[in-house]
Amino acid sequence: MKKQTIYGIALSFLFLLFGGLKVSAQSTEYLMTVQVPFDFQVNGKVLPAGQYTVKRNQQMPTLLLIQSSERGIYLFTQITSLDGTEKRSKSSLVFKEYDQQHFLSEVRFPGTGSRFVLSESKAERKLAQAAGAGAQ
Repeated sequence: MKKQTIYGIALSFLFLLFGGLKVSAQSTEYLMTVQVPFDFQVNGKVLPAGQYTVKRNQQMPTLLLIQSSERGIYLFTQITSLDGTEKRSKSSLVFKEYDQQHFLSEVRFPGTGSRFVLSESKAERKLAQAAGAGAQ
């Protein structure tokens, strides 16, 4: 099988798994729709500016789904939860910018002090190192 076909099957399976899970009363605190005004990268993939839905399922706490129905984008990425003390009233995405390239680095949902951090890609690490070397 071609790599693209296998990827499509795996993506469909994960989408069905996420879609088939029971929705709890708390799940709304882990869902947001945002308008991102610039292209950005997640896991080495460039996502175009536009409207995105970001979901975290409590039954699969290390996965985050980023989707744009209008563009046919469904991207799963691993996240790490970091506990904080300050509860937020609004959802937010946190981006890092290097050389006019944006990288999604953190997701924050309302009603919780937790931050959900994405791992840096190779491209982001290289740009961060270059920016650090240039600042010296």
